[in-house]
Amino acid sequence: MLPSVAVFTDTYLPTVNGVTYTIRTWRNCWEARGGRMGVVYPAADGYTAGGDEHPVRSVEFPFYEGFHAALPRVPDAVDGAEIVHAHTPFMLGLSGLRCARSGDVPLVASYHTPTSEYADYIADGRLASVVETVARAYERWYMNRASVVIVPSEPAGQHLREIGVRAPVEVVPNGVDTERFRPVDAAAFRERHGLPADRPLVG
Repeated sequence: MLPSVAVFTDTYLPTVNGVTYTIRTWRNCWEARGGRMGVVYPAADGYTAGGDEHPVRSVEFPFYEGFHAALPRVPDAVDGAEIVHAHTPFMLGLSGLRCARSGDVPLVASYHTPTSEYADYIADGRLASVVETVARAYERWYMNRASVVIVPSEPAGQHLREIGVRAPVEVVPNGVDTERFRPVDAAAFRERHGLPADRPLVG
């Protein structure tokens, strides 16, 4: 039987991005195999929580449109998880760390984007350089508290090692849902939209 997992993420539906897609895909696959994966995420207008989804209070993040900053919290519903999986080192990532420590269970941290890349959203010039330095230090501190860090590519893993992450790092590509993204007969679509049959169609 698969272990139960509590996911903590600072980005989730209704926002659509690579992190959200990855979490949804992993969750669907985990549950299809009989596992349980609860998701803790910032509440936002435009999305109603489904089963085992746990929105927490949040405020709009002023530097990044569509992003909500959650107030750190561990919902009672995810207590007892056998693995904690954090998709962020920030607010809800700290909640995930607390959840893992209080339950004495492994913390898996997924590394999606270098936090220093967000520096330009909140600072300019020399201040941006300071923000980048602080972001790298914080990233190193957080990732070194994980039992294992998952990265989507070897260059991402190399970056973590270069900034001093000593926790085990495993490359797990995000992959593609081959049920959803598969070759189909495009003839009907071309005809419906008046697209020529003798030219490439990318969609």
